Amino acid sequence: MRKMTLSKSILPRAFVLLALLSAISTASGKRPETTTKIDVPGAVVTVASGINGDGAIVGWYCLQPCTTPARFHGFMLKDDVWTYIDVPNSSDYPAIGTQPRYISPQGVVIGAYLTLEDGATLANPRFRGFAWFEGTFTYFDAPDWIYDNPSYPHSIIPRAINANGDLVGCIHDKNQGDSMHAFLLSGGAFTKDPAGMTMNNGVNAEGEIVGLDNSSTTAYHINKFGIVERFSFPDADATNAWDINSKGEIVGQAFTNGGTVSHAFLRSRALDYRFIDPTGALSSTAFGISSNGNVVGQYRDSFSNCSVNACVHGFLLQRGND
Repeated sequence: MRKMTLSKSILPRAFVLLALLSAISTASGKRPETTTKIDVPGAVVTVASGINGDGAIVGWYCLQPCTTPARFHGFMLKDDVWTYIDVPNSSDYPAIGTQPRYISPQGVVIGAYLTLEDGATLANPRFRGFAWFEGTFTYFDAPDWIYDNPSYPHSIIPRAINANGDLVGCIHDKNQGDSMHAFLLSGGAFTKDPAGMTMNNGVNAEGEIVGLDNSSTTAYHINKFGIVERFSFPDADATNAWDINSKGEIVGQAFTNGGTVSHAFLRSRALDYRFIDPTGALSSTAFGISSNGNVVGQYRDSFSNCSVNACVHGFLLQRGND
C-alpha cells in the first residue's frame, strides 16, 4: 500500500487555514460589551424592565414626572420599532396606568395595571395583573384564599414569566410590608411564600427563582430543588436580585454609601460579581437578563429638571454571544 504524505506546500496553507478558522471562531463567539440608552420619545422617565432572547424589550414610561398612577404607560421596543401597550380603561377593568414588567421567549408580555377600584387612592392605588400578546389583553388575579383578607383592596404584581409559562411576582394584602408575599404560579398551582416582605422577581426555564426580602439586606436564589441561597454583593449595604437567565447569571441592584446609592450588578454562574452601571449614572438598577446575557434596566443621570429633560433612562447592555 502506498504511503500518503502531505506536501511541504500544503502544510503551511493548512496551518494558516486553521489559524484563520480559530480567529474567526473566537471573534464570532463574543462581541464587545456596549451600553445603549433607551428613551421613549418625549418621555422624562423610561424604565426597561424585561428582555427576551429575540431582543424584544418591554417596560414603562412617563411623559411627565411619575407623580400619579395615571402617568404610567407601557412600551415594547423591537428592531427599533416602538409598540405602545396600555390596558384600555373599561367598566370591567378600570385601568388608569400600565406597567409592563417582562416578556417571555414566545413574546407574551406580563405586568400590572393600576386602578382605583374598591376605595384605592391615587396615593395608594391597586395593582392588577395582565398579559398581552400581539395586541390582545388577558387579565388575572390570585385566588381569594391566597390573601389574608380577601375583602381588602389587595394587589398583585406579576414580575416575570419563563418559557414554560411559570409566573412569579408578589401579592399585597394591605401594604408593601408584612402583607407583601412572593408567589409562584406553575402548572395551574398558585403558591405563596408565607414569609412577608418578599418578592419573587425572576424565574428561568430550569425553575430557578431569584428575589428580594425587605426584612433583610440580602437577596435570595432558589434552585430547582427548592434550596434557598442568601447572597449579597460584596461590601454592599443591601442587595436585591431582579432576574436570572438559563445560564444562571443573576442581575439586580446593590446599595452602597449607607444604602443611598443603587448600582446595577451582574453575578456570573461562577459567583463573580461586578457593577454594570451605565456611564454617567448617579444610580442604576438591572431588571432583566436574556438567555444570551443581554441586560436591561434603568439609571438616573440627574436629580433636577425632570419636568423639562429626561433624567431617568432605560439602558441595554449588549454582552451576549452573536
